[in-house]
Amino acid sequence: MSFPIGNIQNYHEATVEEARRAIRGLDGADVVPLYRSVAGGNGEQFEPATGIFGVRNMATNRITMPVSNRYAPLSHADGFGPALDAIEHAGIGHDMMVSLENNHDSANIYVLFPDLMLNEDREGGGMMYGLRFNNRYDEKTTFKGHVFCWRVACLNGSTHAQLGEMSISAMHVESHIDRLRDTIDRFVTSMLSNAHRLESVIDNAIASQINFTDYDEVVRTLTANVTGSDRRSKVIADVVPLETNRWQLYNAITEHTSHAPNVSWKTRDRLLASAERTVLMAPTLAPVPMPEAM
Repeated sequence: MSFPIGNIQNYHEATVEEARRAIRGLDGADVVPLYRSVAGGNGEQFEPATGIFGVRNMATNRITMPVSNRYAPLSHADGFGPALDAIEHAGIGHDMMVSLENNHDSANIYVLFPDLMLNEDREGGGMMYGLRFNNRYDEKTTFKGHVFCWRVACLNGSTHAQLGEMSISAMHVESHIDRLRDTIDRFVTSMLSNAHRLESVIDNAIASQINFTDYDEVVRTLTANVTGSDRRSKVIADVVPLETNRWQLYNAITEHTSHAPNVSWKTRDRLLASAERTVLMAPTLAPVPMPEAM
């Protein structure tokens, strides 16, 4: 089976074994010595740096960051493999939709479960419940997992990393890696038993009314709380009614991040995380008024 890489929209029906085969094509990493230049009688010379090494992406042959000798590389495949094992052990791997993103030093696997649907009878239509795992070779906190959902009607993806025990993170050090398989097993079990928490969050967001005065107030509120950019806020504000709620506003943001052209994966992840934190999970969201003239 071939998985097109690099687009959040590229979902494929897959078994756990087919997904295992696909992750083997992701970039690997190892640790290599670093050298520093020293003055010598015959010009510039180099000697091994003491106590510092480099993480090397084996596919690009590029050093991604310096690390200490405590660093233990966890390849994308070695991180995602236990996640697929945990899904299989939980008995939910028989009917999956899988997407892979290989951004070289960062990779994601998205797994959706068509049998696990949320929000079917509420505003906005059904959401397919799932998981997202991310692994990086260029950050200290490098392996993460959290709930990820897909709105079936709109094909919008949404991250849910702010639900307490329904997210995990691990550094690339031996103590964390040694516990990773058990950590992921507990995470998947918790995700299944606490699905109702996300339904409660959605209900609260639907009940949280926002009354904007005009279009410009929508733009200011989005810029201040989510995007940091008037230009991007104006695009999202075009589809936001003045009488709305946090759930509608959140879905307008996820619609943009999932479908707008030329949105980089870094911008998409930043916007999704900001929308979850400041809109979906916030108790309320107050419109940002026009600043008073001095």
